[in-house]
Amino acid sequence: MTIKLVAFDMDGTFLNDQNTYNHQRFGEILKELRAKDVRVVAASGSQYQRLLDQFDEFKTEMDFVSQNGAAVYSNSQPLLIQAMPAEAVTATLDIINHQFEPTDIAEHLVVGVKSAYVDQTISQAAFDLTYHYYNHLQRVNNLPTVTPKVLQDQVTSIGVTFADQVDFKAVISKLRQALPAGLSSQTSGYNTELISENSVNKAAGLRELQNRFNIADDEIMTFGDNENDLSMLELTPYGYAVANATDKIKGAVNHHTESNNDEGVLNVLSRLI
Repeated sequence: MTIKLVAFDMDGTFLNDQNTYNHQRFGEILKELRAKDVRVVAASGSQYQRLLDQFDEFKTEMDFVSQNGAAVYSNSQPLLIQAMPAEAVTATLDIINHQFEPTDIAEHLVVGVKSAYVDQTISQAAFDLTYHYYNHLQRVNNLPTVTPKVLQDQVTSIGVTFADQVDFKAVISKLRQALPAGLSSQTSGYNTELISENSVNKAAGLRELQNRFNIADDEIMTFGDNENDLSMLELTPYGYAVANATDKIKGAVNHHTESNNDEGVLNVLSRLI
């Protein structure tokens, strides 16, 4: 087995439940992997800026697949920005705000390249929770009517978090059926759906890096816990589910490791080196 790239999801996979990781151990592993010319990729549904903050001391040695693959960066430069058409942004916001009961939606946001955006009326508690995943976050007036032109940004995804009391399977089925042609959504955990172009997923994001650095599918090792990780887990024979992954993810892969709280990703990477 020759591995040239390792990619891990963040929330629920690499990060523990305290939203952090073993910096010292990761730094030691990263140094050894890079010495072997293995690329190390954080692949997340959240924004690039958050990943840079989380890996501040390591960011020059890493690549980033952010926003579920809509924005891919290597050597601090964008390799891919897959933006949603303006009319699709308008149509999706209309669906979220008019085809569901207000009590069904806990929160929604628009995610761009420069920042993520929430409505001016959002509560401080909801803002703080959203900031946990999108730390470049702005309040805007009348979020349901925003457009890329108004924001002066490229919109790469729209996130919607459903309230705890809803039948999640039922509402995501309704959402997916209503989405405009060319768009799809992926579950990222915590009752949240991330909507983007059909072509956007973590495997497609990794493909940009594969093409740039001439890396085959069977030279990749991936780690995940939820539906939005499935594409990259199935990309390679070396896809790993952490112990706290959903049953669907556990059943889709042949390899398993300890939970996010037990440093499952780092344990496998330690054995790799």
